[in-house]
Amino acid sequence: MRATLSVLSRFLFVVIGIILVSAFVGMFTISGIHLKWNVFIQNVLDIVMSLIFPDRLIILGPTQFEYSIFLNFWDYYLYSLTIFLSALFISFVVGLFITYFTILLPKKLNNHISKIVSLLESIPDLFIIMIIQFTVIYYLNVTGDLLFPVAGSSRTKTYFLPIIALSLIPAFMIYRINLHLVNEEWEKSYVELARSKGHNKTFIFFNHVLRNITPSLFSHSKMIVLYLLSSMVIFEKLFNIYGIFTFIITYPNPNVIAFTLIMFFVPVFVLYAIITNLIEKQTGKRLEW
Repeated sequence: MRATLSVLSRFLFVVIGIILVSAFVGMFTISGIHLKWNVFIQNVLDIVMSLIFPDRLIILGPTQFEYSIFLNFWDYYLYSLTIFLSALFISFVVGLFITYFTILLPKKLNNHISKIVSLLESIPDLFIIMIIQFTVIYYLNVTGDLLFPVAGSSRTKTYFLPIIALSLIPAFMIYRINLHLVNEEWEKSYVELARSKGHNKTFIFFNHVLRNITPSLFSHSKMIVLYLLSSMVIFEKLFNIYGIFTFIITYPNPNVIAFTLIMFFVPVFVLYAIITNLIEKQTGKRLEW
């Protein structure tokens, strides 16, 4: 019961934070900046009422006609959520397996790979996107075949390139964190004991080391999630993705901003709650998130 209340309280605090931030953003309008308490409080009340009564969630169309947010919201929402969750999953899987293959290599080669990955991690997202898009366009010019769409439109959606590009830097970040944690574990006595029993590196890694580093890796995952969220804004513009951040920029209403961010936060929160429960059951360690 206490654990459930703790989870719900975390959710409530985040929702309150989103509401307050959205209300503050609502003080900056096209007509000017209104940094007044009464404006802020009115924005908060409007947001709360719109969340209680969703029919108040309205946006202005190109002809200044008001209509419900739900006419096209779910297409934007599911598009962004699919890209985000896919990139998050791929980055963790790739980071994990690069770590695994690295520990199989000799120590000297291991260090060289770590330096290369650290260098790749420092490459700006924009540069990676440009390289990927240029490569696809160059291949199209040479062969006449389009491997993947390099950008989306209001009618067609592109998934492969945005997901791969979005997951690259987080995968390198996860690899660096993983490698540091694994190297620490590799020096511990239980690894030596497992080796003395004839177990190979693969068995030790997946049956012992990975389980022990999971709580620490999970605590670092919040940084990865925040990085992905911040990158989504840039990626939606560069890949012409009609996602939720494009939706927010198009309709910068405090009610719309709050509702959209809360809806995006809900599946991430649920995912974290489930993973936290699983890790605590497997490791017996209580996680703070």
